[in-house]
Amino acid sequence: MNIPYSPVIVVGMHRSGTSAFIRALSELGLFIGYDLEPNAEARYFLNLNEEMLSMAGARWDAPDSMFCLLEDDDLVAWLVQWLASKMHGFDTCLYLSKPNWLRYRDIRKYPKPWGWKDPRNSVTLPIWLQLFPQAKVIHVIRHGVDVAASLQVREKALREKTLANDYQTSSWKLTSPRCLDLTYGVKLWESYVSAVEGTLAQLPDSQKLTLTFEDWLVRPAEHLAQLNAWLGLGAGDEEINRVIQKLNVDRRFAFQQSDELASFASSVCPDSQWIQRFYPEGHR
Repeated sequence: MNIPYSPVIVVGMHRSGTSAFIRALSELGLFIGYDLEPNAEARYFLNLNEEMLSMAGARWDAPDSMFCLLEDDDLVAWLVQWLASKMHGFDTCLYLSKPNWLRYRDIRKYPKPWGWKDPRNSVTLPIWLQLFPQAKVIHVIRHGVDVAASLQVREKALREKTLANDYQTSSWKLTSPRCLDLTYGVKLWESYVSAVEGTLAQLPDSQKLTLTFEDWLVRPAEHLAQLNAWLGLGAGDEEINRVIQKLNVDRRFAFQQSDELASFASSVCPDSQWIQRFYPEGHR
C-alpha cells in the first residue's frame, strides 16, 4: 500500500507534558485525530494500545508483562497483523471523522502529516514500528520527580473524591493506587524511559527526536521551528508565536518549589541512571 505520510508517534511517560506538546504540533498543522480525550489523546489509538496491554495482562502502570510479550516474535507478528486490520473499517471514523473516512477509507491513506500521542506508545512502540517502519518518533522526557509528583497529586485528588461520596453512588475511581507512592512513580518513569530508549536505539537519527520538556519550555521557538521543518507541517511564524504564548514556563522543574519534593529528588537521583543521564546537574 502506498502511504502518503508515515505517522508521527509521540511517546513519553504519563504527566511528562506530552499533552501540551501534541497540542502545539496540532496548531502547527499535524492532524492528531477527530475524537480526542481531554489530554489530547486520539481515542482510537488509545483504545488500541489499551487492548494490546490487556492482551498481555498489563496496565499502563504495570507494563512488565507487555515487555515479556514483546520478546515473543510470533505474538508480536500477530499483533502487527491485528493492528493492520484496524487501520480501515468504519470504526476508524473515531480518528478520521466520517467525512474523511468516506473519502480515504483507511487511516494510512490520509494525505497530510498525521499522528497521535499516547504515553502507552512508550510500551507498545516496537509493535507500531513494525506496522509503520518509517514513522517519526518524538520522545518527550520530563524530570522523573515532577512526573511522580503529578501522578501522586492526581491520585490523591481522586482518592479524596471517592471517600467524600457515598459508595453506592460515587463514580470516582483511582487511576493507579500504585502511584500514590512517589518512589513507585519514579521507578515507573524509569521503566518507560528505558523502554523507549531501547527502541529508539534501533532507529536512524532521521526518524527520532528526544526532547526534554524543560528545555522545550526554555527554547520553544528553536524547537518548534525544527519540528515544523522536520515534520513538513508548513506553519508560519504567526502560528509558532501563537503556540509559544500559551506555554507555562512555571511547569519547568516544579518540584524545586517544594522542600519535601526537592529533598526527595536529592535522595532518588543517585539511584536513577535516567535522571543522571538527562539531568546530570539536577537542573540548569
